[in-house]
Amino acid sequence: MIEINIKTDGYCIKKLIESVRRKIGDKAAGDLKQAAINIVQNCVDVYCEKFGYGDVGATGTGIVSNPYKGKIPNGTTGLIYGRVQSGKTNTTIATLAVAQENGFRCFIVLTSDNTWLGKQTADRFNEQLEEDGPVVFDWEQWKTDPDKFAKSKLLPYIKDTGVVLVSTKNQRHLDNLLKILKYARASSVPTLIFDDEADNASLNTNEQKQAKKGKDVVPDSAIFDKIGKIRKEVGNHIYLQITATPQSLLLQNLEHPCKPAFCAALPKPGDSYMGGDLFFEENSPYYFIVKAEEIELLKQQEGEINPGDNWKIPEGLRLALCCFFLGAIYKMRAATYEDAKYSFLAHICYKKDNHNNLEKIISEFVIKLDKAIRGQSSITEREQALKWLDEAYHELSKTVTNLPPLNNLIEDLKHKLRRAIPKVINANNPDKEPNYKRGMNILIGGNRLGRGVTIEGLMVTYYGRDAKQKVMDTVHQHARMYGYRQELKDVTRLFLPKHIFEAFHAIHESDEGMRQAIGDDPSQIKLKPVWVGRKLKPTRSNVLNPAEIDAFTPGSAIYPRDPRWKVSEVRHHTEALNKLLGEYKGDDQYYEVDIDFLIEILERMPSGRCPGYSWEDKRVKEALKSIKTEGIQKAMLNVHRGKKGDGLDLSNRPRPWQGSGFAQSEWIRKPKRKYLDVPTLIVMYEKGEKDGGWDNQPLYLPTLILPKNKFVFMFNYSDAPKELDDDLDWQDDETIDEREWLQAAATNPAFDFLKDPEEDIYTLADGKPFND
Repeated sequence: MIEINIKTDGYCIKKLIESVRRKIGDKAAGDLKQAAINIVQNCVDVYCEKFGYGDVGATGTGIVSNPYKGKIPNGTTGLIYGRVQSGKTNTTIATLAVAQENGFRCFIVLTSDNTWLGKQTADRFNEQLEEDGPVVFDWEQWKTDPDKFAKSKLLPYIKDTGVVLVSTKNQRHLDNLLKILKYARASSVPTLIFDDEADNASLNTNEQKQAKKGKDVVPDSAIFDKIGKIRKEVGNHIYLQITATPQSLLLQNLEHPCKPAFCAALPKPGDSYMGGDLFFEENSPYYFIVKAEEIELLKQQEGEINPGDNWKIPEGLRLALCCFFLGAIYKMRAATYEDAKYSFLAHICYKKDNHNNLEKIISEFVIKLDKAIRGQSSITEREQALKWLDEAYHELSKTVTNLPPLNNLIEDLKHKLRRAIPKVINANNPDKEPNYKRGMNILIGGNRLGRGVTIEGLMVTYYGRDAKQKVMDTVHQHARMYGYRQELKDVTRLFLPKHIFEAFHAIHESDEGMRQAIGDDPSQIKLKPVWVGRKLKPTRSNVLNPAEIDAFTPGSAIYPRDPRWKVSEVRHHTEALNKLLGEYKGDDQYYEVDIDFLIEILERMPSGRCPGYSWEDKRVKEALKSIKTEGIQKAMLNVHRGKKGDGLDLSNRPRPWQGSGFAQSEWIRKPKRKYLDVPTLIVMYEKGEKDGGWDNQPLYLPTLILPKNKFVFMFNYSDAPKELDDDLDWQDDETIDEREWLQAAATNPAFDFLKDPEEDIYTLADGKPFND
């Protein structure tokens, strides 16, 4: 791909960077601008390759010279793979400002179907692009009369300064967006589409059903279909998916319009970012393990948890609240502005009844604690309250270096605590969003306080959201404790049960490994593996076709079922391998080599892909590269040449190879037992004689034994959607549940961990998240 010259400066981007520099500092602002430049460079290069030169770039006209018509163009989907709460919106706005300087004129911003979040996004674009940027509009402005809006508002600007169109991923809003794009002839200008949280509602949630019944029977889900129509309308476009959890995107088939073809950038968060390294490293002082039983107690709907006048609040929740109260008072004393806000988040379940129950428990505790410290209750209760606050004080002392005396903090708390009134944020709340007040805010909720939401001044998180089968991308998006709150780091705490901590820890490790693997060669993103932690599920099942998914599981032995063997195909490879492997002799000898050497060897052993089997040449090499990013640099090599050293006599019938492959079982057992932590490549030198079904051409055959690491490497192998076999025992019901999906993948080791699914919150047919 030819790299096109682009503009990296302009009035809009200059003013934007000056503005954010005051908030995030010089280095972070510089990194933000460079990330935007990298993204736009990718977009310009891909655009020119797909649609021709001259429309975009440093000398771009901003007008489409070669209109594209037909289905969504392949290879125009990119990924911005950020971290949870890492400032992806700032990156998007900066990217837009640079893209405007390079000829893009229509900018479509798709946000979650959450009016509060959508308005928040639209307001941020309006505020930060006010200096000579494109004109920003949102769905509320065109919903009444789309045609009139397009005529009076879009047409004057779309070929001039450009326009930004912000819409929630709502069926009606997307229909109206399509209307104004048609009326304003948006297809005449280069377009950039930003899809925030693209792995959520934008995917085809009927993928699973279509795998069984076919696309002619089951239509695409509504939101996926409407985004597809928008992409077809603005044919000359680049579609940028923005997410911190791309597992479901990377597991689409290779030609799927939602499969990223390139990774536009991997913006690193600034030094003040608090992420998984802070919370999920062993012995971190910023997390506190609570008993799993107390979470279950809080979810009970029968009876009162606080009967009579007793203070029966679970001890973990009690400590979390007391840490929040003292930490907030400590920060208030040092705050430079009076309206500072500090938040406590309780997220234990998506059910509204549990939210209401938890609100009652916390409210009663706040009232009783307030009365006790002010001397308005019994001496016993006052002593008990002081003891609990002392426990919290010692917990905070682990990270706060200059914590004032406890008595001083309690004196201030006496005047503030009664205003710490818990608020439930769910579908029953008419506000639909937090209405922060200065000082202490206690927020209780589920999905509305999950994906995409930034909790202002978040200090303490009490997390108990659980499922027997944990979905990696969903759980990772619950990490609202991540973010840029360096000034609150010393009083930040995460309270959660041990088994949920372990799940978060595994997800964090998987995510870091996947980031490193993608960062190694982002241009090959289509072939990158999804790293899946043990006992975890990568994503919700309704957006995947299990017939297309396969995996390399830890400790397994894999080999190509259809190795190339004809003279014309392998002669030059055999000659090269004779030189590479000449010094490795002795069937029982194992040699330590670099993983890169294994990859070099496998380059010389081509094979064909056999559906239903895991080996595929490019993906095997990608898995080995990914293993390197985990810190494993070495591997073992074993070469079998037969008793006389002149080659083995293996039969090439039947084809493709069945059973356990070329290697004898005893050859595999030894490295599985002795070399657990590194990959082992067993190479067999085959005579290749005609009598054995070969082509009178010697060749080398591989078997690879994967290390017993922590991760499954999952891939989608399909260039086009495949249908599941008809003889599976599907039920006649329109829905396909987890058990049926598991049965469909029963022979596939990628799904061994789908034994006990319990909760999948993103399963509605229209692609929208389940609202609590």
